[in-house]
Amino acid sequence: MKGAPQFYVGLPYDDSSQILVDAVSADGKSLFEVKIGLRDLRSVALAVVEAAHLTARNQDKIERCFLILEAPLVGEARLIREWQAICSLLKSDLASKLSLVVRRSEHRIEVTGNPPSDEDVKIIDQVVERALLRQDKSQARRRHKESFYEVLQVLLIHWFRRSGPLTLKELCQQTGFSYPTVASALERLDSSLRRRSDRRVELDTFPRDEWFRLVAQSEKARATQGFADRSGRPRPPEVLLSRLRELNRHDIAVGGVLGARRYVPGLDLVGTPRLDLVVHAGREGEVPEFLRRLDPALVPAERGEPCRVVLHTLSRPASFFTESENGLCCADEVECLLDLHEARLEPQALEFLARLSPQSSS
Repeated sequence: MKGAPQFYVGLPYDDSSQILVDAVSADGKSLFEVKIGLRDLRSVALAVVEAAHLTARNQDKIERCFLILEAPLVGEARLIREWQAICSLLKSDLASKLSLVVRRSEHRIEVTGNPPSDEDVKIIDQVVERALLRQDKSQARRRHKESFYEVLQVLLIHWFRRSGPLTLKELCQQTGFSYPTVASALERLDSSLRRRSDRRVELDTFPRDEWFRLVAQSEKARATQGFADRSGRPRPPEVLLSRLRELNRHDIAVGGVLGARRYVPGLDLVGTPRLDLVVHAGREGEVPEFLRRLDPALVPAERGEPCRVVLHTLSRPASFFTESENGLCCADEVECLLDLHEARLEPQALEFLARLSPQSSS
């Protein structure tokens, strides 16, 4: 098409290392890398270093390398400081070839470097569009795999609360999935279901095998992220909860040990090994700021590092949060139960399950 920008997508630019870049201009002088929804400064720093490394390896070929941050969850001021700090460590001829472009919705902000040419702008728009489409397809595949467990969790919540059977329409509304997807999940759970003559459904027995499959992969299914405190003087959970109460946020709920005590006060739990919080996805973009207000010392935990706070992102339309007497929201029973399993509190998790089960009171 006449006037369309010429570029190549998803090709290895560096022959020796086979590094893939999102796009290369037709003349081979401009590289384009897209990062979508980066959540913290560590991710931003890694993206900048990768762009600098790629540019340095091909410094005799390229004139510009655009790092494009689409809808990052980090504020402009912090982005600029991080960018400037890393570029100050680079040689001036290398740093001059790097450009950072921050996009939020349709608004584009050039943070540093020379502004892109009209041709570069066209390429940036199309490369971002392709990256977003690729992400949407990936998320759709992932959500399809997660849909069964989301339906299972909602059915369990109603089972624990003894709220009675549900129509398929209600399940679709509460899980956010289509009729065929929910129907497929119910078919898989058929041996544990009670189906009413009016086509409403509810759990008849606890689906033990499916439940423990969910427990085995709950961190992935719930988008879990842990945060550590390396200051040497970690704040106790009571202080963090006090600050959370002051925020008056109804899209954030307490889970884990504290949430479990809300539903089963006599549960044999001593101490609070970590603070589990569930964030309803409608306000997911504010999570980094929310964490800083709770405790500025919290940082993303490395693999195997003990966590002081663990966040779980809840993406379904219905949160099932409950209000507690202390002004905080509590996560639903299933979230609290999964938290106990993740914290390796297996005896307490089994006791919690036994106390919640309708069969225990029959």
